[in-house]
Amino acid sequence: MEIFECIDTRKTIRKYSDYIPTDDEIKRIINSARLAPAAMNTQNWKFLAIYNNDIKKQMADAILRKYDEIVSRIKDETKEGVLRYKGHSTFFENAPVVIACIETQAASFMGGVLEEANYAKEEISKMRPDSYLLSMGGAVENMALSATALGLSSCWMVAPLLASEEFKKILNLKDDDKVVTLLTIGKPYADNPNRAPKKALEEVMKIIK
Repeated sequence: MEIFECIDTRKTIRKYSDYIPTDDEIKRIINSARLAPAAMNTQNWKFLAIYNNDIKKQMADAILRKYDEIVSRIKDETKEGVLRYKGHSTFFENAPVVIACIETQAASFMGGVLEEANYAKEEISKMRPDSYLLSMGGAVENMALSATALGLSSCWMVAPLLASEEFKKILNLKDDDKVVTLLTIGKPYADNPNRAPKKALEEVMKIIK
């Protein structure tokens, strides 16, 4: 599939058919992540393709426990909104494959330079974006587009990360590993699912000459 067609037709899908993506399809998708731009070419990432339903259920259960904990600590008028959010956090349990995207620890050279120059943390955060997280974003987008090219669909998820520390135990990760997103992969349940509306180009673009 031509790249602009992939971009134009990619859709976020939360409900999937019974089709199970092959190992080769998942390898092709994750290889696209491997080839994404990485800050300082550090490539401090790894990707776990989870087919195992028991593991997915453990992760979903961990999220539900985290929501129960949160709800017990907030005011009643806030709970309704939180419970709606909860519904978007565990559907990955029924996805054929879930790719857990892991940031592994790596020192930031410029971050260290700015600390040595005695800039406060607040100043450093204004001067520098989280370059490793941006790199991961590029990797995830590559996977989403590659899935589209293969006739598959995906959903880029951050809501489940409320239980990211619990995920580390379930997935046997190192203490300094960081789960930064989940990406579900599968074929859409419906033949022609709707795409969420996007802003017009004129609303988000300005040309400066």
